[in-house]
Amino acid sequence: MNLNGIDVRPCAAPLLLTLLLLLIGAATTPGRAATLDEQALASQVLKVVATRTDGSKEFGSAVSIAGDQLVTNCHVISGASRIEVELAQGSYLATVDLRDSYRDLCFLKLPGYQAEPVSMIASGQIHVGQDVVAAGFTNGTYTVSRGRIVGLHTCECGGGKVIQTSAPFGRGASGGGLFDSQGRLVGILTFKSKNGGNFHFALPVGWLRQLADHRLETLGPDESFWKRPGKESGYFLVACDLGEKKAWRSLLSLASEWRERETSNPEAWMALGRAHRGLGQSEAAVANFQRALMLDSTHAEAQWALQELELELGRSLTEPGRL
Repeated sequence: MNLNGIDVRPCAAPLLLTLLLLLIGAATTPGRAATLDEQALASQVLKVVATRTDGSKEFGSAVSIAGDQLVTNCHVISGASRIEVELAQGSYLATVDLRDSYRDLCFLKLPGYQAEPVSMIASGQIHVGQDVVAAGFTNGTYTVSRGRIVGLHTCECGGGKVIQTSAPFGRGASGGGLFDSQGRLVGILTFKSKNGGNFHFALPVGWLRQLADHRLETLGPDESFWKRPGKESGYFLVACDLGEKKAWRSLLSLASEWRERETSNPEAWMALGRAHRGLGQSEAAVANFQRALMLDSTHAEAQWALQELELELGRSLTEPGRL
């Protein structure tokens, strides 16, 4: 292993670009991948130790992409004077190759490390209700948790939708991987609500490809889109915050505006339905959830919301003729 000091610089990284184009463009087809092997995930998700300029250390995670290339969140290594990756045989220095601070994705290079290419899911194969596993080093300890995708959110970043999952992860898991039941990488664990619940978010693998295409050290603003929730970074961030606070009237106002601007976005209708339900307006909530299901017939969250309301209202709400 190369034990030279940190050297943060832009890099053309032609090998990385080629590998990402290959992996994302030719993702494993359904039915052909092996059943999820949590032990295999442990070899793909590595522990990162970032030493700050004041000498303090913080733990994070990274996913091995291929060869000596890893991906993590930029906030994991922000302000670090030294970046180490822990392996079974010891700790080794890593360098930064590519950085997109706005989307919070950084590629690391670990000299001397050689890993098999990670299998990535194709963007079109991601859907709400899909079973997923979150793997990362929560509080410095390798942890795996199971859940499902509960939302796919549009962001002005482009290149894929931000993934909301019920698979919980804690501090230190940022930069870890969200995998499907076949072990394919779905996203990079990034941020969560302070109060937990279903408010855990991962960045889509499509963004990895875009970052490799640009081959720049820094893209966009220095601060990540999710650190300042606002309409410019996506209605969903504000909607999730209001929903967590049970601020139903504020959510109703926001969701109504969101629906007007993005009429064909099922998540806007879901937010509107949650606001109506929180206010005790069940019939309005039914109409909103049914509209979300019409826009995305695979939207499991809309199906579950309607099934709960069926019990409450005592009638069928999900039959084809009622949508």
